[in-house]
Amino acid sequence: MMPLPCPSCGQPLGLKLDFLVKHPAVQCPYCKSVLKFNIDKESTAKMEKGLKELQDLKKKYENIAKFS
Repeated sequence: MMPLPCPSCGQPLGLKLDFLVKHPAVQCPYCKSVLKFNIDKESTAKMEKGLKELQDLKKKYENIAKFS
């Protein structure tokens, strides 16, 4: 996955989607621009459902596969 760049200075922010859902306003460590991400509840619910499905798969196959 490509790191999200700051729209002001272009430097990679290294943010993950789950972090942005919990913290929708962040400050770029390079140029100090404040960024606010509007994430609707439907998208958040879909992401949480997908993450839960991934965790369930990891648990199901933890004895035969290694996940990073």
